[in-house]
Amino acid sequence: MNTLKNMQTKMRRAARVLGLVGAALILNTACSSNKNEERPIEEGQHFTVATWLEGPQYLGSTKSLTEGTLSFLGKGFEAVGSRYIQHGGYIYMMNLTEKKFNQYALSKDGQITLKGSILTDGVVPNYFQSLNIVDDNTLLVLGSVDDNKGTAGWARIEIPSFKVLAKGELKVPYNAADPGQGFYVGRGYVDNGKFILGGYFYNSQTKAYAPTGVTALVYDYPAMNNMQVIQSNATKAGIGYDYLSSVDTDKDGNHYFVASAGKFWTGLGGKSGIVRIKKGESKFDESYFFDVSSQLDKEACLMGLTHVGDNIAFATVQYESLMTSVRDRLKNVGQVVKLDLANKKVTLMNTPLSPVAMVRAPLVYQGKYYTALCIDGGDANLYEFDPKGNADSFKKGLKIDAGGWVQVQMIVANPAN
Repeated sequence: MNTLKNMQTKMRRAARVLGLVGAALILNTACSSNKNEERPIEEGQHFTVATWLEGPQYLGSTKSLTEGTLSFLGKGFEAVGSRYIQHGGYIYMMNLTEKKFNQYALSKDGQITLKGSILTDGVVPNYFQSLNIVDDNTLLVLGSVDDNKGTAGWARIEIPSFKVLAKGELKVPYNAADPGQGFYVGRGYVDNGKFILGGYFYNSQTKAYAPTGVTALVYDYPAMNNMQVIQSNATKAGIGYDYLSSVDTDKDGNHYFVASAGKFWTGLGGKSGIVRIKKGESKFDESYFFDVSSQLDKEACLMGLTHVGDNIAFATVQYESLMTSVRDRLKNVGQVVKLDLANKKVTLMNTPLSPVAMVRAPLVYQGKYYTALCIDGGDANLYEFDPKGNADSFKKGLKIDAGGWVQVQMIVANPAN
């Protein structure tokens, strides 16, 4: 008990210091146990975990993904964010409240430092909705413009210097005869001089998703003009959802989009799965649709995708037969699946049910997949999955202690050198 009080006191003092230093925010929250310190996964390796608590969001540091407890009980480094992306020892996070895009540096000893901020005003009118790493030196961010009526804003940001290199507007589909329906930009990637953008149609008047097949947009890069619309009739779904891990690439450079076709998530309750665009191409591969929902029960809607290697990916499904509204995703309605992308085979992992909002940005580290199961009414832990194993090839790891409700948003391996 004294140890806990001392930890809380120290973290409260750290929070007061953080309030004074402003843009120089620095916190080392290596809240691991002695056991973690004696047996880290890799000597000197730290990891950063982003969490969403009852209201605020926090970043914390740990030496182990598999043992001990990472505690946020004293609160600590508050980093309110909604969209996250990580690259090259940095986390880039959109703070919706302050309309700032923040850059956090991760050090090898576990420190987390706010290095810079970009106000979205003057770049895009609202906020950076879509965050994309296009190469080691460039972020491409997009945000809606004019209430999604035919245009969106974009900006290229140099990293890690964190400078806006160029900005402008791009066209998105819009029909003036149906003013309620807009195209919401999602995740995308650059390949062969093209930026290929996922997204979804939503009607603000009917309050419903309105997919017509599967749609992606193609632009010349870096000019971000000459929009082309490409479509697939594999299912009716939105793709590239903007704050999930919804697009990834295999070892051959082929690109996979999550096609979410659930009643409560970008679709109409049809088949949910994966569509593919081959390396160097700007059209859907009509020979490839990985139907995930038909291999599972309970109207499974695919919610994320992370390629681990050798054409194996891990993902999350939400069982919509257990839901009555989109808010039910915070109940125990989700489960982890392993996906064989080459053979289109689903392995349902025998994990406990948990909220589907488990991790927006999971981690692949040393050939293993790490996500979090923050069980409603139960424990919150990171879990390690072995892609070479069967449905039971996982183990419960680091416990996340927030004194109540918590969701893990991102798991990152800090730079080792």
